[in-house]
Amino acid sequence: MDAGPGEVPRQARLLKRLVIGFALLLVLAALFLVAVGVSRLDGTEGFGTATLPIPPGCEVVEMTAEGDRLVLALRGLGDCPGVVIADMKSGRLLGRFDFRQP
Repeated sequence: MDAGPGEVPRQARLLKRLVIGFALLLVLAALFLVAVGVSRLDGTEGFGTATLPIPPGCEVVEMTAEGDRLVLALRGLGDCPGVVIADMKSGRLLGRFDFRQP
């Protein structure tokens, strides 16, 4: 059966509804992604201020970031370890490498 003048065929109406539904779904997905991005930028995942224990008389001579690790090369008089490694996500000290002669 053909549609009369001025009538929209049934399949065209269905197609129009599908297009509108997918457009709304796309808009909702975009809003969700924006909300997730904003929530990650607000700084709630950071650790604030971290204090790394460096012995007195030591100084940081080099600092390098590798992935989630912060590597500090130290030098100075006294009880200075050679390298200190910290986790940049949590701010905690992971370990030290001590390069002293036996």
